[in-house]
Amino acid sequence: EVHPPTDMLREIHRVTGLPVMVTEFSFRARDSGPPNTRGAGIVVDTQEERATHFERYVGELMELPMVVGYHWFEHSDQPAEGRFDGEDSNYGVVDIRDEPYTALVEVMERVNGSVYDLATKQAGAGEGG
Repeated sequence: EVHPPTDMLREIHRVTGLPVMVTEFSFRARDSGPPNTRGAGIVVDTQEERATHFERYVGELMELPMVVGYHWFEHSDQPAEGRFDGEDSNYGVVDIRDEPYTALVEVMERVNGSVYDLATKQAGAGEGG
C-alpha cells in the first residue's frame, strides 16, 4: 500500500505558509503490456488495483486542508521499448494506442468529480488550511 507523504506535505505548508500541489504520482500494473522495469512507484497486478490505490491516495490527500490539487503521472503509457531515459511503464490513463484503462478512468472520473466536495468539507472543518 502506498500513501501520500502527509508529514512532508504538512511540513512544507508549515515552513512556507503556502498551499501545496502534489505534482506527480502514479501506480503501475502488470496486466497492461509495458514491462514496468524502469520507473518509480509500486507495481500492482491489475488496473482495478491501480484504481483502488488512486482512490485511497487522493482521499488521503484531500484530508489535508493545505492541498489544493494534484497531477497524475501521466496521460499515456510509455513504450515497451522504453522512452529516452529507459522508462517502460504503465503510468498512463490510456495505453500507447490511446485506449483507456476503463477501470482506472471510471474511478478517476468519480473521485475527481467529488474533489471539491471533499475539499470544501475539509475547509469547513477549520483544520489549519
